[in-house]
Amino acid sequence: MAATATERPGNRATGGDGGDNRGDGGRGPEIEPERTPPPEGYRIGMWLAILSAAILFISLNVLYSYNNAGRKAIIMPRILWISTGLILLSSLTIEYARRSLRQRREDRFRYLLGATLLLGVTFLAAQLLAWQGLQSAGFYLNRNFRSSFAYIFTALHGLHLIGGLGGLFYLLLRRPATWTRLRRRVSVDVTAIYWHFLSGLWLYLWVLIFVW
Repeated sequence: MAATATERPGNRATGGDGGDNRGDGGRGPEIEPERTPPPEGYRIGMWLAILSAAILFISLNVLYSYNNAGRKAIIMPRILWISTGLILLSSLTIEYARRSLRQRREDRFRYLLGATLLLGVTFLAAQLLAWQGLQSAGFYLNRNFRSSFAYIFTALHGLHLIGGLGGLFYLLLRRPATWTRLRRRVSVDVTAIYWHFLSGLWLYLWVLIFVW
């Protein structure tokens, strides 16, 4: 007895824009097999990363307060005003990039994502210059509790930012045709949320260590 082959919609081949490849020029209904189940693993991974980073910095903040590190003298390198402006600007560019993707404005999306990447790299370079400024003023890692925490906080934040830069590189280098529109959109969303978290975290650390 001949077997009857049944094709499920979720198993049909899809192009990078989520359309099917039935040979009708993509005029049929859009099929995105990853809708069931949706790529929620990306979101879960992002929230776990944010939670772990928040726990780490909260623990260090407790130690910072316990050791009265805020009472110690420290200068604020002027370059930190520039780096703070850079990371806040990068938070705007990645948000506009996310909106451009939803509007299917591919060129604008890639331009803004590239701008975010450039701003992030420039922010890291400015942080290195800030370290040089601290050392030139005589504030080393073992100078006092406040200068020690200044290096520790900024170094850990920089490491987390490098992870965000890796996500931006991935989004820029992967061709749209190699994944569905839904999965790409979710990937951009979680990267943007993580980047906003890093921007807010830096603003808090900047005020805590150098302003307050």
